[in-house]
Amino acid sequence: MRDKNVPISGPFIIEEALQFAKALGYDEFRGSNGWLEKFKRRYGIMAKVISGESKDVDDNDSENWITETLSKILKDYKPENIFNADETALFFQCLSQKTLTFKKEKRVGGKQSKASL
Repeated sequence: MRDKNVPISGPFIIEEALQFAKALGYDEFRGSNGWLEKFKRRYGIMAKVISGESKDVDDNDSENWITETLSKILKDYKPENIFNADETALFFQCLSQKTLTFKKEKRVGGKQSKASL
């Protein structure tokens, strides 16, 4: 995920760990906040602020989200529940300004989204 400039969060790591545990047959694993803190300490992972524009999000990923995921979300709404907000900026690609990364990484590159509706 980091190679595609997507911020990694604690809940993301927990969700991935839960999926691995389930696949390996560890049904008792809960992925608590305590587990996450120990996991981060064990592997030298810490939160860092994303700075600069050293990496770009893949345009194909953005386009796929708009054409596939967004259309699936919108199909559940009736037209009368969709409102005009043409003078209201909505940063639809706004991501966290922090990500989890290894301590030895000196700088975490990223790009703040300027895309708004």
